[in-house]
Amino acid sequence: MADFSNAVRTRLTEHEGTAALIGARAYYAALPQNPDLPACTVQQISAPRLSAMGADVDKVESRQQVRACAGTRAGMRTLADQVRAALQRYSGTSAEVVIHDCFCVNENEVYESDTKVWAMLYDFMVWGTE
Repeated sequence: MADFSNAVRTRLTEHEGTAALIGARAYYAALPQNPDLPACTVQQISAPRLSAMGADVDKVESRQQVRACAGTRAGMRTLADQVRAALQRYSGTSAEVVIHDCFCVNENEVYESDTKVWAMLYDFMVWGTE
């Protein structure tokens, strides 16, 4: 099975714009305690498999949530812009996963008062092959 979360995480750490801001600080689902910021998290929300005429096909429509986090709103907006640049309409191979298309379907800006972290939550549809 293809690991679409790992493919998205790898893309973020290898894209010039996001890598300049987060380096390797792209985590699965949650930030570590007392994280260095800015950073990103990636979490799979859903990944329905497609079927056709009683047969399984190898195409997957994976919904990935990317959380772009920073200590200030301006820092978060800068990182969020780079996350979109890295993923919007991306196609290629990342972490050995073939991605045919990737596009943003939702974004939500939040301030997490308990951790004092600004975050942009993006939902990306990632179409790929298993």
